[in-house]
Amino acid sequence: MNHAWLYRFLLSPSLVMCVVSTALAAESPDAVFDRYVAAVHAGDMATVRALIAPDVERSDYVGCRPEMDNPACLAHYVETTVVQPKARFTVLRRQLDGDTVSARLEVRSPWHSKAGIERIVGTDIVRVRNGLIHGFRFVPDFGDESTAIFFGSLGIGPRAAKTPSK
Repeated sequence: MNHAWLYRFLLSPSLVMCVVSTALAAESPDAVFDRYVAAVHAGDMATVRALIAPDVERSDYVGCRPEMDNPACLAHYVETTVVQPKARFTVLRRQLDGDTVSARLEVRSPWHSKAGIERIVGTDIVRVRNGLIHGFRFVPDFGDESTAIFFGSLGIGPRAAKTPSK
């Protein structure tokens, strides 16, 4: 009996795409967040980029240039602020509300150490749909002393140096 037609069907690109998209659609927001954290810890920007939806919301990261599309802007933000500085996250608390993961994090990196800060604290708010990140933002906890000092040194938050008015 010739099963060549069965092999062609099983290896067809349409079937492979169907299986892959079904697997991604079934992936929970928690699982996507865990993959994101693992990719950051591994310095794996290819995986980070693959997790970002083409229609992701625009990041407000100041390092994004106007010519960057939204996925490129978010990838640049992640690469610049956590991958290149070799940041490590500790999830202190996680909450799932529908398609959104809110993870309170403690973040440590050599970048923070160079600034004289042991760690920063804040919340990643990640909206996931169909296995991809559609919204992402980090909200620093300015009530935390070291976080406020660190971001203040970058000109962000309540500890940012104020320019004198004329």
